[in-house]
Amino acid sequence: MLSLIFFLGVIRFLFISEELIKTAVSPDENYKVEFYLINGGAATSFSVLGKLDGPLWFKKTIYYQSPMDHVDVNWVDNHTISINNQILNLKNGNPYSD
Repeated sequence: MLSLIFFLGVIRFLFISEELIKTAVSPDENYKVEFYLINGGAATSFSVLGKLDGPLWFKKTIYYQSPMDHVDVNWVDNHTISINNQILNLKNGNPYSD
């Protein structure tokens, strides 16, 4: 079982590329969201993935949209962010996926 998990992780690393396209920091600097352009290869479309920095090295996926190749980000207030016209309240912790 452990070798299967390792194998799937290596396959994902080799064939799915993530490119950092934008970083958004909240006005009070308590939240940092990094947006990645995901390219799954010739048979898939581009996607945008947003990851919220957490404690230590942990990151939480808060946004995923496919097909999409860009991201428009605006902070509404210290804990509310608008991503491609989708409003997310980071205090609630509810992710957006399309």
